[in-house]
Amino acid sequence: MNNYYLGLLSGTSMDGIDAAIFDFTDGYTLIARYQHPFPENLTTQLQAIMDKDNRYDPRIHELDQQLGHHFAEAALQLLKQAQIPAEKIIAIGSHGQNVSHHPNDVEPYSLQIGDPQIIADRTRITTVGNFRSADVAAGGQGAPLAPLLHHKIALKAGVKRAIVNIGGIANVSFVSDDEDITGFDTGPGNGLMDAWIQCHQQLNFDAAGQWGKTGQIDHALLSDLLQDDYFNKPSPKSTGKEYFNLRWLHSYIGQQKPQDVQATLCELTARSIIEAIEKKWPACEIIICGGGVHNTLLMERLAALTTNNIISSDALGFEADYLEAMLFAWLAKLRLENIALETRSITGANKKVLLGDVFIANKTD
Repeated sequence: MNNYYLGLLSGTSMDGIDAAIFDFTDGYTLIARYQHPFPENLTTQLQAIMDKDNRYDPRIHELDQQLGHHFAEAALQLLKQAQIPAEKIIAIGSHGQNVSHHPNDVEPYSLQIGDPQIIADRTRITTVGNFRSADVAAGGQGAPLAPLLHHKIALKAGVKRAIVNIGGIANVSFVSDDEDITGFDTGPGNGLMDAWIQCHQQLNFDAAGQWGKTGQIDHALLSDLLQDDYFNKPSPKSTGKEYFNLRWLHSYIGQQKPQDVQATLCELTARSIIEAIEKKWPACEIIICGGGVHNTLLMERLAALTTNNIISSDALGFEADYLEAMLFAWLAKLRLENIALETRSITGANKKVLLGDVFIANKTD
């Protein structure tokens, strides 16, 4: 019998949903995948609420409902394209769209929207969502959660591996057979580069880093950016677009050419990733996943900044664009099995936690 789970994820680029089906019967097998775009007006609405504290913004509730329907539609389209009936999917794991992440506040919280109950009701599939809340309630950061899966799929006897997920924010997992699972957000991934090119070129992202390649790194600006306290903050730590955004960037920049700023932002991502890794493990294998693998300039700069071997997760048999969707499909499986997870060495939680809330489809008449 197949052990199918479906993962849903919308990243910090806020341009669409990654949907994928995995079979966990004997390993971690990708069965089918699909990318579901957001309408442009929805992305605009989401960007408009990315402020310091939007928990009480009335628009949140409407967007939560809208996104629930978009996530459900992504799942339904994937099932249709893969010709897999909903009855064969044990559960959906939906991370939702992160819109506000403040685990260090006096009243800590991490808010993801995309109502899981709507997903469950429309697909008729049990859905697990709200993956960060239990960890935050236990005193943890709520993120990153990827190290939990990375340890399962990338552990190799006698080998130290750093698995880097480059989405809007970049995070790293440290995997070895002689240390606890650890990991944290290193800082900006694609998010600042995406925001900057949207502002100056009206493009959603810098395809293959082509615009960045036309600029020159401003080393004085780069030095200033790297002085931000976040980069030297000890783990556990996590961050988001609430912090690393254009408001943050404009506090540093002057009269630089826009393409030079883009080149510098690419270098900031590469430098902050490599420095975070080499502070812990000067010698290790570096594995890259997430959208950042498609930025040729970024991949070139990562390789230039280290003597360590760098490969894509594809080389291990795990498609780079869908590893995060796998994470939430897998976490849904563990939640249905009531398996509490050890996140203390990653997020700083004070106990093992059951990650995710379970939503059962309401019966129809």
